[in-house]
Amino acid sequence: MIRRGIYKPGQLNRGALEDIFGKEKNISLYLYQKLNQVDNVLGKATYAETILNRFNSDRNVIKRTYKNRFNNFDHESIVCILKQNFESISILDLAISDGSASCYFLEQSTKYLKNFSYTGSDLQINYYLNKKDSNGKSYIITDGNNKIIEITRPPFVWNLARKEGNLYFINNMLKCFFLKKAQRELLNNKFKYREKIELIHPDFKNLLVQSKHFQIRNYNLFDGIKEKYAVIRAMNILHYGYFNEEQVTRILNNLYSGLNSNGLLIEGSNEDAGTPVEGAIYKKTETGFSLLQVPEKSSRINDLVLSFIPNY
Repeated sequence: MIRRGIYKPGQLNRGALEDIFGKEKNISLYLYQKLNQVDNVLGKATYAETILNRFNSDRNVIKRTYKNRFNNFDHESIVCILKQNFESISILDLAISDGSASCYFLEQSTKYLKNFSYTGSDLQINYYLNKKDSNGKSYIITDGNNKIIEITRPPFVWNLARKEGNLYFINNMLKCFFLKKAQRELLNNKFKYREKIELIHPDFKNLLVQSKHFQIRNYNLFDGIKEKYAVIRAMNILHYGYFNEEQVTRILNNLYSGLNSNGLLIEGSNEDAGTPVEGAIYKKTETGFSLLQVPEKSSRINDLVLSFIPNY
């Protein structure tokens, strides 16, 4: 969009984040990493959330995330896990984004669960900044498959996953031009400088290093799960804002296959940090899922989960 810019944390106010039409500007995903490398920034967490939210694609590939988002629900979930008396506890945590919203769950798990393993996952954990040289101000950001997802040429920032209306015809024209140019340059190895962007919140990263049994990896919800887990946690992802009913059913089939016998599926969604979670804890049965507990409010997909029939 017209004159989208790159903004320093001190400039992140309402006026700086809107264009001349009052629409939200894009902010480069690279600023998430740069922000986390700076100490003592007032409102740092809010700025990080803003950057991720601005980057969200039309399918919200990078979810909006907050720390302490599901605290009460997470606490009840851990109590429920303890009551199952699993011989071993392996946890798969889906769609964690930068891990912010998983911090409390992992902290409390470390406090109350013994000898457990934890795997956090998302569609993409790492992205890559590419420049023609280290001093260049213009760059592209690619995903793990070397697909261009952002082009930054100051003062423009183009998030290629977002669509623009006809009102932004100049911006659309420039975006198409520079995308074709960047694709040619990427194909011809013109970008000599490459830097990894870790989409991991520093607090979450500190939790991961506490045990050799904690890890993160890429995972697509539509792929099968090779391993078996005692618990699969899926927060703020299994609802119709992201997927239709058929897609949620496909995902449920993958999660069912990835659970041990009598394993737990923990899922829920809310609007903002601290608001009630519409979610539930289900137990895997021979024919599908049974409802075990509703910690706060009924799940948005409760009927679909209870009517689910596994497709082997």
